[in-house]
Amino acid sequence: MSDVLGSIGQAISLAKRLREISKNIEDAEFKNLLADLNLELADTKLALADVMEQNSQLKLEVNELKNSQGSNLSQLEFRGFAYYGANDDGPFCSACYETKNQQVRLSKVSGTFRTFGHHKCPSCKQYYGG
Repeated sequence: MSDVLGSIGQAISLAKRLREISKNIEDAEFKNLLADLNLELADTKLALADVMEQNSQLKLEVNELKNSQGSNLSQLEFRGFAYYGANDDGPFCSACYETKNQQVRLSKVSGTFRTFGHHKCPSCKQYYGG
């Protein structure tokens, strides 16, 4: 991305220089600067095309990840107050799982806070099993 910005900056500088000296220069120098400007703009277009392609690929990856996370909902089973995975893996926070599609493992609560519940989500701070 910095290469693209550098090329664009170089092209703008060349264009300003062309504007400043266009009245006082010979044809050969003007054509030289114009050729440099065209090269910089062509490089910029190529770099921008690469960035756009990378952006498209990243968008596809994000969509695939979102879709694969959605399939996780069917893999967990809701029991009592939380979700559990295969081999009794869990418990996972039901609020985080259903709203944010995140598997957040509940932590056990001890001491005086146990009156609020036996488990607590470290993400949303919800108590469970009280």
